Amino acid sequence: MKDLTEPTLNGAVEPEAQFVSGAALPLTDDRFPLPAPRRVRRRLVRAWLIGLTIFGYGPAITYGQLAWLFNEHQWYWTYLLYFTEVPLVGGLCVLVLPWIWYRPIHDALVDWTSGVPVDRARCAAIYEQAIHLPWRLAVAAFSAGFVGYVIGFSVLHWQANQPWIEIAKTLPAIPLVGGMMGAFCYFATARALYPVLAWCSVQLRYARPTRRVSLAEKFLATVCVLMIATLCLLQPAAYSMGQTVTEHHLKERALTRLQNAAHRMQLFNRLQDQFPVLQQAVLGREGYALVLDAQGRALTPHPRGFTHIDQERFYKFWERAGGSEGSWVDRFGRHRVVAFIRLRDPSRLLVSVAFPSDFALPLNHYMQFAWLAMLEVLLVLFIFGRYFTRSITTPLGDLTRTAQRIAEHGDLTQHVPVTTNDELGEVALSFNRMMQQLQASQADLEEYTKRLERSTQELSMLNQEMEDLLRVVSHDLRAPLINIQGFSQRLEPLMAQTLRRLEELAVRQGADEAQRAQIEALKTSVQARFSESLRFIGKGVEKMDVLLSSLLAVSRVGRKADVMQPNDLNGILDDVLATFDHQLKERAIDVIRQPLPPRVPCRRNEINQVFSNLLANAINYMGPTGRRFIEIGGTEHPDRVECYVRDTGIGINPEDQERVFQMFMRLQAVDVPGEGVGLAYVRKILRSHGGKIWVVSQKGQGSTFFFSLPATRG
Repeated sequence: MKDLTEPTLNGAVEPEAQFVSGAALPLTDDRFPLPAPRRVRRRLVRAWLIGLTIFGYGPAITYGQLAWLFNEHQWYWTYLLYFTEVPLVGGLCVLVLPWIWYRPIHDALVDWTSGVPVDRARCAAIYEQAIHLPWRLAVAAFSAGFVGYVIGFSVLHWQANQPWIEIAKTLPAIPLVGGMMGAFCYFATARALYPVLAWCSVQLRYARPTRRVSLAEKFLATVCVLMIATLCLLQPAAYSMGQTVTEHHLKERALTRLQNAAHRMQLFNRLQDQFPVLQQAVLGREGYALVLDAQGRALTPHPRGFTHIDQERFYKFWERAGGSEGSWVDRFGRHRVVAFIRLRDPSRLLVSVAFPSDFALPLNHYMQFAWLAMLEVLLVLFIFGRYFTRSITTPLGDLTRTAQRIAEHGDLTQHVPVTTNDELGEVALSFNRMMQQLQASQADLEEYTKRLERSTQELSMLNQEMEDLLRVVSHDLRAPLINIQGFSQRLEPLMAQTLRRLEELAVRQGADEAQRAQIEALKTSVQARFSESLRFIGKGVEKMDVLLSSLLAVSRVGRKADVMQPNDLNGILDDVLATFDHQLKERAIDVIRQPLPPRVPCRRNEINQVFSNLLANAINYMGPTGRRFIEIGGTEHPDRVECYVRDTGIGINPEDQERVFQMFMRLQAVDVPGEGVGLAYVRKILRSHGGKIWVVSQKGQGSTFFFSLPATRG
């Protein structure tokens, strides 16, 4: 047996009564359960890591391979930035800040999962934060790309001697990396937060974003980001290919010219005569050629006045010029093609320097046309995307506006135009069919409502007539009942007087012994039968009087002058227990009391009668159990209070639990006082208060009667 000192109300709370406390919201839709905090966090972190790794590292490294023709020193700084700056800047903007923004959402999910009541204000705040988080993350991701670009190329300029002109050529890296990472983070975060938004929206019912973003804007922005990414990857790829071809051609041409000049220079002995021949090896407007001694000193004039080759700041010059002849591309500081030939007698080094920019006119024209083509593609894409998105969003807008008009005005005659032959057209057709069905259902509902109103009026009138009849009958039957009781009481002395007269008559007539014996026997028989009849009449009259009093009390429920006001149920129970104290002690029944709600709007006398009838019912049907006790307690909810009276009596079969509340219904084969009106009387009292009563019981295991009352005045 359960320990009843702490009452459990299993089975007592009905489904529609399951609310949380506080400014609570009902949990109503099983299709959108409360998402698990760990699962949401895992999906978000996974999306952010994918965005940072694939769309942060991936396009940046790919773009670098296509656009940046660095030497190993410059690549060293580039890779150093990849693995230091990207984790720092990207991790801050795509991991740390989003987690700080998401933390209130996570804390709320943890609280709600652990059973903390769902407050409407907090739920609305979480909904707003979740719906704005993707956009904030997209801005942070784009900012990470921009900040990373500024920091990275500043470092490359100062530490790897990368010219600003080369940095300016890589400006498309900002929309490429930032745009792709921001777009992915936006949609991936929105997808991961969908369960949170769906659940909060269901709880709030009429939740609506404070800042509206159209579907056309999202679609067009996404297409533009993808197109810009494509152009940003294709354009530097073509440019790098052209630049590589130009450099290869210049290396071969510079070395060939330098070789020819070296052969012709051997015809002359003096350096003054060799120098004009060496100038014929110069390529381009800014190119020049030098003769160096073994220590690297310039033996011929330098265009910029340098006297030593180290002043050129070539990257690893002596390592690259260690052979007899060769050429390479130097990008340290300036973009140059260097060719050399080493002479043995005398020991001299011929160096030719050419600048690809002198031969980059076709490549520059290509770049101009490439930028023009890129702008043209973006313009065409914008125009095409605008009309394309309009073809999608216009039918959706019609559907949205129609639904809004229906929601605002309840006009079910609205019709959505079907303008496409795709899924949007199917949606419009389905919506129109739904409207037709709703119109038919509304007409049926209106007709049914009218019939229901007529039935309700008729039922109300019939109920009123029944109550009036019950009151009149119960009142008017009391008069003849009183007469029956009065005349039956007059019959007893009349019978005694008749028997005395019979005895006097026998004495006067001088009856013999036999006659006297007959008269005495008749007297005894009449007296016994008459007394028994009068006793039955008295019991019937008493029972009829109790029944009529009960019926009259039932008819007067809710009609008394007693007003609804806050009452302490504990005080009401004190009065009831004081009345039943003698019966409880006489039958050795223990009473276990639990706290009852202190301030409940009710009519005190009627709730007193509720406790009295339930307690009397528990006493009468206690039965011969081992431990005999009655437990009384209650719980308080935001919208109602619930009380219970539990006993260890003979119990009620499940199929009879609803019938016990019917008038004159007695299901127990136990001789107990009463007419079967008490529970019906209790149910009518509670209904007049806006409450209800139900029972949970098993045969032979006792019964628990629950009843509820509104926590506020109706």
